[in-house]
Amino acid sequence: MDFIELGRIKAQRETPEPIKFAWPVVLLPELFATPQHLAILLGYLTTIGWEAYVPDLRHAIGDASRLAKFNFNDLIALATEAIEAIGREVVVIGHGVGGLAALKLGEHRSVKASVAFAPLIPGFRTPLAGGIANRIAMMLGRPINPPRGRALFELIADAEPFAREGLIKAMVPDSGALATDVISGAIDFTASAPPRPRLIVAGESDIFAPFDQASAFAESIGASIVKIAGRGHWLIAGRAIERGIHQAQRFLVRALGQDLLLLYPEEWKNESEK
Repeated sequence: MDFIELGRIKAQRETPEPIKFAWPVVLLPELFATPQHLAILLGYLTTIGWEAYVPDLRHAIGDASRLAKFNFNDLIALATEAIEAIGREVVVIGHGVGGLAALKLGEHRSVKASVAFAPLIPGFRTPLAGGIANRIAMMLGRPINPPRGRALFELIADAEPFAREGLIKAMVPDSGALATDVISGAIDFTASAPPRPRLIVAGESDIFAPFDQASAFAESIGASIVKIAGRGHWLIAGRAIERGIHQAQRFLVRALGQDLLLLYPEEWKNESEK
């Protein structure tokens, strides 16, 4: 594992041996989450042969006053800066608001494809940013806090029991402006050029991004969608991750073709038939 700088953005880079895929993946986290919350997803991807980058966009934002005003366009601009600093074409994979950003970044010339695990849905008032205190904070332009109580339990229910306490402790306040953009639907998915292949992996029981909402959203932007039965929002760990990664891998191989795989011909045949 290496820690590098992508311009002004600090990033974690994992390089497997051997690398099996022609393009690296860039991972983006959910609201209130940090690169630490992507550790299991990162480990899983590198184990199967993906070179991966996890940019620490939060560190590049700066102090709390800047964080409170950090909106969705700012998120896309900062993620784009990281991608362009890599200097290669990439696949973007995100969770929650990071998944929504991954879908938007599918319009960028350097993004070969994007996969969104449980993306937040534009125009849907997600309970992730719910509660009176957070609503007041959003109106006042202040950072918002992670959910509590039942909503917090639902958020991490699919994570391994032994990991839940650590996930909760690692959560941090996040941008009220970013949450407001999502809830208000103030996100434009219209692009002058056709987007690259995009996939939504959605949990059947996700209260933060309900499957019916995710399905309608996928149709509106021309993305593919797959359902993970019996699972909620935290699809990047626990029993959900294996099924989610399988669906993502299958989609990417079919969408990007043989050029994706740095394998011998017989290995390509086996991979494409999975």
